[in-house]
Amino acid sequence: MGWSRTWRRVRREIARYRRSVPKLRALGWQEWKDLVRAQLALTQAQREMRRRPTGEMVRDEPAPMGVSSADRVDDARRIALAVNRAAEFGLFRPKCLVKSRALRKMLDEAGIQGAQVRVGVQLSQGRFLAHAWVEYGGLVVGDDSAVVAQYLPITGIQVAELE
Repeated sequence: MGWSRTWRRVRREIARYRRSVPKLRALGWQEWKDLVRAQLALTQAQREMRRRPTGEMVRDEPAPMGVSSADRVDDARRIALAVNRAAEFGLFRPKCLVKSRALRKMLDEAGIQGAQVRVGVQLSQGRFLAHAWVEYGGLVVGDDSAVVAQYLPITGIQVAELE
């Protein structure tokens, strides 16, 4: 990559962060706490992604349902917003699987049980694409439902041991 392209990219990033400063100043105490927790969860999920085979990261054991899902959807969306903010403006730009694993962990830690990481696939212009998202109470949380609808969910993922 040439020096001028690198410099343009750096300038775009700086401009993006400048535009986000007023939004960050407007955040309340709970939103800041959620944002810091989300960055930590993303960092842990990214580290886990590097240490474990991808197949293990894709497999997600369903959590038992606790409180009625309708009662905690707003809390789940608040936490998902923090994960999305940390992913966009944080230390690194995680892929969808890392974001989904971090969100699921944060929901579990908040006592919001029953969320599940889902993985879907699609064939687009001869290319095989995959996407990960989180569902809670039958709703997509932290992702665009229209985007998720383009993917065929994979169910019953099993990881085979390679010898």
